[in-house]
Amino acid sequence: MAIAVEMPKMSDTMEEGVLAAWLVEEGTSISAGDVVAQVETDKATMDLEVYDDGVLLKRVIDEGDAVPIGGLIAILGQEGEDISDILAKYGGGGNSAPPAAEEAAPVPAPAPAPAAPAPAPAAPGGRVKVSPLARKMASEQGMNLAAIAGSGPEGRIIKRDVEAAMGGAAQVAVQPVAEAPVESPRPQVEPSAPAAVPGGSYEAVRISQMRKTIARRLAESKFTNPHFYLTADIDMKEAVSFRAKLNEKAEARDLSKVSFNDLVTKACALALRQHPWVNASWMEAEGEIRLHKDVHMSIAVSVDEGLITPVIRHADRKGLTELASETRELATRARNRELQPEDWSGSTFSTSNLGMFGIDEFTAIINPPNACILAIGSIQEVPVVTDGVVVPGKRMKVTLSCDHRVVDGVAGAEFLKTVRGYLEDPVTMLL
Repeated sequence: MAIAVEMPKMSDTMEEGVLAAWLVEEGTSISAGDVVAQVETDKATMDLEVYDDGVLLKRVIDEGDAVPIGGLIAILGQEGEDISDILAKYGGGGNSAPPAAEEAAPVPAPAPAPAAPAPAPAAPGGRVKVSPLARKMASEQGMNLAAIAGSGPEGRIIKRDVEAAMGGAAQVAVQPVAEAPVESPRPQVEPSAPAAVPGGSYEAVRISQMRKTIARRLAESKFTNPHFYLTADIDMKEAVSFRAKLNEKAEARDLSKVSFNDLVTKACALALRQHPWVNASWMEAEGEIRLHKDVHMSIAVSVDEGLITPVIRHADRKGLTELASETRELATRARNRELQPEDWSGSTFSTSNLGMFGIDEFTAIINPPNACILAIGSIQEVPVVTDGVVVPGKRMKVTLSCDHRVVDGVAGAEFLKTVRGYLEDPVTMLL
């Protein structure tokens, strides 16, 4: 019996996936557990495994196609087996999940004129079958999709079909229908040519699954969570000296060197143990505020497609060099798109550091369902007044973004006071 391979839900925020690469050709015998493709999710590019033995009878979608969760990707079965029932169930392709009810038969489209290219077959409901990328390309070029012959599965229009049309292989621009001349008692005045509208050149970049999710989640957070911000100016003179001594000993023992970001991570992790209302989540669906007993710190990492937040679990229990090593490993795996769902889920607090880019101070958007995120600026050499005397100082500004549904001003301020205490006397982080 033929088996449908559907797009699985590979992360808690995933709504659709993009088939990044096929790893198996049609007609290949595969076993349960084999990886047949790679799928780009909102977090990473992940392997797609099959759960049954059989022959890969059909690759339903092409590389670059986006498919919703539950959409058809491929079909397994015995060689020569009829797969028409499965294709019919999914509407012939992977852009939709199995319909809940039987759809009405599509109204047949009129036959094209002899000189026109054969139109792409319509999907159920009279809709032309086309990949999202091909649709976007055609729309930007003003092309008529109904006039493009698709070469993808079941006649689907894919990227190469639009590219071929753009290159002159097929003339697909919508042509106006010639009308019979109408006599007019007035002389016809030829209209002047429309003025050219100046336009600039640009490069169109496909919105990745990660970028879609970042846009959706941050918009929801910004416009749903009532943010307020608290900024603290921290004396980092002792932290600079402490880090230098610590890294001398770490290098001698062949341990990971500690960054200033690692010091802030440790200070926040320890402070969260003392301030449970900051280490919390607003869980509206459950009707509760969740005060977490474990400290799981997510660290914002910039990648080509946007931002991802791998999680350091039980950060309060780890030493500084251990934190440093784990942070670098997670950041490397994030940039190589090698993270797994357990690497980015379950955080209780987040940090974002732009200090290394020379940013003095900024505010960050809360990473839901966390109640807070700390934005870390650069360490600045500035003159400060100590005991009435102006001396050189090293100062760093941090800004705590708080969800006011969970955290009140005093609670946020007390948390920052504790963080400042650890960073201004960093030896206390070792006690």
